[in-house]
Amino acid sequence: MDPSPNEDVVKTIQKILDPYIRPREEVAHIRRILALHLNSCVDDGIVADPLALVDAAKPASLSTARGLHRDYLEALNANIQARNEYKAQIYKRTPQLEEEVADSVETGQDTIQEHLSIIQLQKKRERLEVIQKHLELLKRKPAASEGFMKSEEIFKDSRPLPKVPGDLVTALGLDRTATSAHLKDLIDQLEKHVLRTKLLLKREEQLLEQVKSRSTTTPDTITDSAKLEALSKTRVELISWIETELSKASKDDTDGAGGDPAFRKSRGPINPINMDDQLASIKEKYTQYTEARKALLQLVSQQPKPDIKPRSEDQESQSATSFDPAPSAHLLAPYLEQLLAISREQKGLITQKSHLNNTIVKQVKENCRILDHLAAESQLIPAHPMPGAGRSKSGFSEAVSTAADKAEVSGRIQPWVFAADAAKIATLETAAEKIDEGQIAVESSMRTLAEMDVLLGKEAGKQKQDGEEDLWLDGSQQPENTRKHTDKRGSKVIQPKTVFDMLDGNLGLLRSEQEPL
Repeated sequence: MDPSPNEDVVKTIQKILDPYIRPREEVAHIRRILALHLNSCVDDGIVADPLALVDAAKPASLSTARGLHRDYLEALNANIQARNEYKAQIYKRTPQLEEEVADSVETGQDTIQEHLSIIQLQKKRERLEVIQKHLELLKRKPAASEGFMKSEEIFKDSRPLPKVPGDLVTALGLDRTATSAHLKDLIDQLEKHVLRTKLLLKREEQLLEQVKSRSTTTPDTITDSAKLEALSKTRVELISWIETELSKASKDDTDGAGGDPAFRKSRGPINPINMDDQLASIKEKYTQYTEARKALLQLVSQQPKPDIKPRSEDQESQSATSFDPAPSAHLLAPYLEQLLAISREQKGLITQKSHLNNTIVKQVKENCRILDHLAAESQLIPAHPMPGAGRSKSGFSEAVSTAADKAEVSGRIQPWVFAADAAKIATLETAAEKIDEGQIAVESSMRTLAEMDVLLGKEAGKQKQDGEEDLWLDGSQQPENTRKHTDKRGSKVIQPKTVFDMLDGNLGLLRSEQEPL
């Protein structure tokens, strides 16, 4: 059965204390020997008072003391004087301490405010640590790579966008400079747009009449429901495509010229305009446009009325001999279905691509805003700035590189990485310096301990008298051996080498017990 840990600890402690534990008779014997030795050190005189019990009011006299005894008394007098001075300083300091306590009671409210501010700062620090933790998690994801946010890599395998007709862009799209124009310019553009729409409407009506006149198919072959469905689908597709292109053009214009402060300054003050009148005129023009459009749709949906003319004999003979051409609409139906499916697919791809572009741009802007906010509140980046970060750009390079730098997330993360590395290096240097200081302090303490060992006499050699053995050195090795002692008064007295050799406190023994052994 293995011994328990408590028994091992008890045995270890007992083994360490064995050299210092003596029987009662042996302890009394050692005390007598020490008392005789101390009496011999003071030239067989009787000490009235023990040297260890000194009155602080009466310093010891140095007239009869010699050697180490005199040094001990001098150190004792210096200690008594220092203690008296310390008591005097404490007596003077007591009224000041009472005043400080009264001031501390008055400033209790300030202490509470400081405690509340400390709690707020701790909460703020916890929030920043959570943000930093999530930023580190974001760094580990593949989205933190440099090529992840490049539009060339994202849209590498996608189909190219369809080209927008030039007439439609000039008629409906707004130029970059149009976003910053005045309201009067916008109204003028709207009027031009309405005028162009009317002209296009008239041109379409003329083309429709020409097509109807050239049409060889009879109206009975195409039903009204088929015409209405075809026209409605065409109208929906055209409207959705135009709205998609206009939204893309407006987003690009607002991103490009909306945030330019220099362009805003060049615009100058905006003249006050009556908004109600302008809105009323715009509404009226728009209603006219919608009415014209409805009229066009109604005209297209109506069946053409054939002009009945009397046939001549030659025409009757030709119609009798010639066959009516077969309708070609049923031949185009499969191709029209495929074209509609392809157009829907392209429209979905364009919508998805624009949505992904907008989502990515918003996410990049949000990340940049968060990083800028953290950099403004951080104490790590100002303490360890990245070299070259504070240089000011001027000229054309500033205008070119500002937008690119703000859009890059990696450019905002680089100062954090550099500051973290610099802080780590500074911490390691400080730790190395502290370790060196600790080693120096340990060496100095070891030297001090060595000096104390010398003062305490632990390094002194063994000194034995004739017929007498050393009780301290031999006691730890042979505690059971009997001690022999022969007192030789006539022999030469050994010169004491430590401060404790001069002590004569009799160790609590009575004078009657001091008998020679």
